[in-house]
Formats: sequence, C-alpha cells, structure tokens
Amino acid sequence: MKILFVQKVKALAGSEKYFLELVPALKNKGIEVEFVCIYNQIDLEKAQHFIKVYQDLNLKIHTFKVRSDRSILSILKFIRSIYKNGQFDMVHSHLIHADFWVTLLKRTGTISCPIVSTKHGYDEAFISDFGFDGHQVPKNFYYKLCRFSERKIDRSFAVSNGLKQLFIDSGISKIEKIKTIHHGFDLPEMQNDKNTTYRLADQQIIIIGRIIPFKGHHYALHALANIKPELNDFCLVILGHGDEALIKDLKHLVIKLKLENHVQFMGYKTNIYDYLANSDVMLVPSIAEGFGLVFLEAMQAELPIIGFDVPATNEIIQDQKTGLLVPPYDENKLGNAILELLQNESKRKKLSQQAKERLVSYFCLDRMVDETVAFYKQSLHVRKTK
Repeated sequence: MKILFVQKVKALAGSEKYFLELVPALKNKGIEVEFVCIYNQIDLEKAQHFIKVYQDLNLKIHTFKVRSDRSILSILKFIRSIYKNGQFDMVHSHLIHADFWVTLLKRTGTISCPIVSTKHGYDEAFISDFGFDGHQVPKNFYYKLCRFSERKIDRSFAVSNGLKQLFIDSGISKIEKIKTIHHGFDLPEMQNDKNTTYRLADQQIIIIGRIIPFKGHHYALHALANIKPELNDFCLVILGHGDEALIKDLKHLVIKLKLENHVQFMGYKTNIYDYLANSDVMLVPSIAEGFGLVFLEAMQAELPIIGFDVPATNEIIQDQKTGLLVPPYDENKLGNAILELLQNESKRKKLSQQAKERLVSYFCLDRMVDETVAFYKQSLHVRKTK
C-alpha cells in the first residue's frame, strides 16, 4: 500500500509530532508513505525544523514554500505533480487546508484513488467560545469549507470522541463515515533527574502548549491567586509560544493578581522533559482539546495531571485514577485540586503511576498503528465495493 500524506505545516507541533511517530511505524508495517509539506514564508524557520527532523528519519517528503494560503493554483499544481508520479493507493489529508486542496483535485478528476482525512481539531476561534458543542457551530466560511471538502472525502477519523461528535452534530460529517482513533506514542524513557536549573520553586506547577485563547491560561492564574495565601514558595512555569497580544494580556493579569513572583513565561522549549521532571503538577485548563500530546508526555514523566472535565481531557484522564478532573471553568475547584495534590505527595505518586500504566496499556504506538492500518484497509474495501 502506498499513501500520500498532505498537510500545511506551521511548526513542529501536535499533528507534526504525530507524523514523526506514525509514519516510521507504518513503514515497518510495509506501508509506503510520501509526505507533501506545504508551508508559508512566514512559518519558514519553524516549518524547516520539522522538515529536518522528518528527513533525519529517512522518510520521503516533498516540500513547497508559498507566499500565502492564497497561492492555491501553485499548490494544486505541486500536489498534482507528486500524485501523478507516485501511483498512490490512497491520499491522506490532515487539517482543513489539505482537505480543501485534495478534494479540489478530486473534483477536477486529478485524484482518482480514495481520500481519507484525519480531524485533528476545529476552528480555534469557535472552540474558544463554545468548546466542542457542535450544535453551536456557525455556518460561516470555515464551516462551509469543511462541508465542501467532506463531501468528497471517502472516510475520516477524529483523534478524540469529542471531536468526532462535533463534526457529526455540526452536520459536517455523517456518522457512518467518521470514527475515532486516539493517539498512541512510544515516548522516550525519562531519568527523572532533579536539576535546580529547571525547578524554579519548592512547589512547581507547569503548563505546556501554545498560548492561545482556548488553552485557558487565565483560569490557571485565577486559581493560583485564590490559593496563594495557603502556599509559600511556588511557581507556575508556562512553556510555549503563541498569540503575542494574549501573552501581553496574561502578563498584565499576573501583575493584577499579584503573582509576579510566582509565574514564569519561558517561551518555546524543546527540552520539555527537563521541566516535567522537575515539576509537581501538570495543568491543562483548556476549554476543549482535540487530543493533546502533552497529556501523554506528562504521563510518561509520571507527573499528575489536573484538567477540566471537557472533551478530550475526560477521554484521556480518568478522575481520581489517572488524574483529577474539575467542573469546567470552575477556578475555585481548580485551585482546590492544585492545593490537594501539592500537599499530598502519596496521592501524586499514585495518580502518576496509574497514569503511566494507562499510557503503556492503551495510549501506545502499536495500538494506534494497528487501528490506522485497519482503517486504511477498510477504506479501500469500502471504495472497491461501491
């Protein structure tokens, strides 16, 4: 089986890390993958970082730099040339841009093989306002683009049940054409070495991920302000780049809440395991998560996780077993959960050990790859029987 992956790449983030795990594993299963990587000039440095890591794995990639997303004709011409020379059994698109490009080519008759799609997320502006409530999805341009593309996609899978339900409830996808395949990675073993370089206080809380509205950083700041009188030497370490205006607003909020000595914005870091190994609690205060590789990274580091009881956090974390779930957006209960774990080392160890067991038994690479291969075979079979 030979498959063409297509995606617009901005950086080495969630879906890109997914490729770095999935594609080599598919290769070991005898499935040949070529990857079309489209990226904008503005994302040049970050995209090239991903490309280098991908190439270092001895994987085949076709790269194409464009000035903007409006360079549609040149993008279509590039994808067409790769497809025409490749004799592919299937095209696998990722995210809305790639879905649109490959289905345009299908409409023009260029692509004749099945097209499948992975749903890694949805419009970030919508998620910031409504989470994963598919009934609230506005019939805007983003929605219409998804609907337009989905009509020519043979089958899709989402990376979480919550995301799948959003696509069904919004009317974008039909229930019989979309399923769920949770991520599963074989993450590197950690030494859990303690190093004062990465521990900034006696009690350290950490948030990792892009700084964008639906990630909910402000909930964490308010929660910490509520419990500040009950803590002494503590620090919230925030790793990640993102919306500069939002970062500025969050820094102003830190000052307003008198947390200047307790919050550090560290920017983007590649050595996240050093910070995980020297922290006590991981926070994921997101309004919703498509999946969130950061959960698995914390599990691997044996770091207990606290998050809101929302999709897909509540698909990954089992409350009181592999982490703590609190009612959505309840800053008081979020603060109480942080306080509970910081003051209870035995509970932190119990939760993190059980989470590590769950990581190994379910959120593993073999399970994800087997389900993906089965999905490909089923998609080819369905196409042949039509």
